[in-house]
Amino acid sequence: MQLAKERSLGFWCARIGQRYFTLLQERLAHLGIERGYFVLSLIVEHEGRISQQELADALHMDKVAMARCIDHLCACGFVERAVCPEDRRKHHLKLLPKAKAAAKEIKKVHAALDRMALKEFNTGERDLFLQQLRSALGNLHGATAQP
Repeated sequence: MQLAKERSLGFWCARIGQRYFTLLQERLAHLGIERGYFVLSLIVEHEGRISQQELADALHMDKVAMARCIDHLCACGFVERAVCPEDRRKHHLKLLPKAKAAAKEIKKVHAALDRMALKEFNTGERDLFLQQLRSALGNLHGATAQP
């Protein structure tokens, strides 16, 4: 059996994701976060003016998975939920002091792992590849079990 001929997008994305996440956890273990690295980076990028639902929508994550991720980041002392002044049903994610420094480090490790994984790609190929992956996720988002 020659595995290299396997053409399942799901298989290769899962394997890449598992290895990437393992390396990410190893390099960021000292931060005390087990998950939610990318989510924390996005919250910092939006300077705490983004809601849990907006993050879930942007990342194509379901509400429950996002709530668990935010709960974890809150428990680790990186963010807290704050009522949005314009809409009291909505909560923004407020940054706590250690969040910005952690996000800078997370971005550096993401960049290093991206360079490692995509070292054979030039800048244009890398951008196109990432665009195509986002498009593939969008194509699958909202799909049902029925063909």
